[in-house]
Amino acid sequence: METGAKRPSSLRRCPNDGQRASWDREYSAPHPMWKGPPHEDPGLELEGKVLELGCGNGKTASVLVRKAAAVVALDFSMNGLAACRSAVRSPKLELVRGDLLSLPLADRSFDNVVASHVLGHLLEDERSEAMREIVRVLVPGGTLTLRAFSVRDMRCGQGREIEAGTFQRGTGIRNHFFERDELLDLASDLEEISLEEITSRKRYSGMEMIRAEWSGAFRSMGANR
Repeated sequence: METGAKRPSSLRRCPNDGQRASWDREYSAPHPMWKGPPHEDPGLELEGKVLELGCGNGKTASVLVRKAAAVVALDFSMNGLAACRSAVRSPKLELVRGDLLSLPLADRSFDNVVASHVLGHLLEDERSEAMREIVRVLVPGGTLTLRAFSVRDMRCGQGREIEAGTFQRGTGIRNHFFERDELLDLASDLEEISLEEITSRKRYSGMEMIRAEWSGAFRSMGANR
């Protein structure tokens, strides 16, 4: 299912088949991949139409449909989309199979874009391309809200480093861990509203570990470059 007028050459680039297979495999497992309560940012205002990138099994979409007038949830994994549909029963929700690098969506068609722990699964050049697509589909004055893991997170450094700060673990899924300036550079075509690092202490196997992530909000200045 697709929303809005698809721009020409929207299929110019396909997602990495290995990554797609890894995500399909993860979402086919009997246990939920993303556990725990979804994030609810109290200051987040979601008026109008919202696009969620990388909706997965619907953890974030379950919150968005309570806040927004309409939600389009996008993922390139059919298993992820099926899990989202099973978890979130709402007439406000529309599912779209698509690639972050070439969104099958019309220019300036969303008031808000939500990217929760999805940009970190891309390589450096892909993150820049995905951000250009985000800017393209936002209306002037629209907002991007994102969450991304910090370099101070306990999992940073685990797995095989395939790019600076990007690690691939046994599942085949990549994770990039961000510094603050990296995110600001990535979102340089948008106006910063807020960007803060959130840390918490967790105990795993009797050891105290740090979970650290960035939570940010940015506003479209209305000019696609």
